[in-house]
Amino acid sequence: MNGRVGFAQVGPARVKEDFAPVHDRELWSLYVLPELHGSGADAALLGAVLPSGPAQLWVADPNPRAQAFYRKHGFEPDGARFIDRNAITEIRRLRP
Repeated sequence: MNGRVGFAQVGPARVKEDFAPVHDRELWSLYVLPELHGSGADAALLGAVLPSGPAQLWVADPNPRAQAFYRKHGFEPDGARFIDRNAITEIRRLRP
């Protein structure tokens, strides 16, 4: 192991399609090496970039592993969904 576990990006919440942001902060991406899934590295990375408070994210649907992870960390779907330019359905999840 080279000490790398993955990466995460957080920034201002973005407008997607016709959906205005609900919160100010958005998790833009979170990736952890597959061999570290379930090790706690994913939760540590999320906590490092988005420790607490209101936030939103968009996640591919279906993606049961990611959706379960975000649910565990307080992100719930709010009903907003769209199909991106790559024909991937995304749903918005919010954390109060």
